[in-house]
Amino acid sequence: MKNIQFIIAILCLSMATAYSQSGKINISAGLGFEPTTMMDNATVNTMPVTFKLGYSISPMFSLNAFGGYSATTSAPTVINDGLAVQSSNEQTFLGLRGELKKGLGERFEVYGGGALGYLRQNISEKTTTGRDFFRVNGEPTQNDPNARNGRVFYTGFVGTTFFPIKHVGLYAELGYGVSLLNGGVTFRF
Repeated sequence: MKNIQFIIAILCLSMATAYSQSGKINISAGLGFEPTTMMDNATVNTMPVTFKLGYSISPMFSLNAFGGYSATTSAPTVINDGLAVQSSNEQTFLGLRGELKKGLGERFEVYGGGALGYLRQNISEKTTTGRDFFRVNGEPTQNDPNARNGRVFYTGFVGTTFFPIKHVGLYAELGYGVSLLNGGVTFRF
């Protein structure tokens, strides 16, 4: 318990120090335009959302914590016994990312980098009438029923930010995550 309190105290002090240095904290929120499950002809239940909290270590490098969520449902698939089944997939992402950035004038910034995170998927199968569908071991399935729900992932990304107002920007980003293409608003403190 003392270790947890110590870690929380260090995090609070770190955030207080970071917050006191103007222009070094970035907070971003966005929506995904192309969910990673769209290639499976999935229907979007919840638009992919992303959140980032970043700290600029230098004018050209920042470290960000990020998270995201999306929910989709696949098109019905007829399996061997003639029953149509739909898969629902809820994805949650959490991780850290390093970002190299370059200012292009006073209002534009381009960036790119790499991320390491954890993906948790909750996949369930239902019949087209809405009942849960359970497979007997050994039956064919489009999803591995024994697959792990979570896994570590790494990815790369590129993006740009436009600041119409000094501390408020609009960003667009291409890279693997909750969505292949994201856009949103960012605040710099």
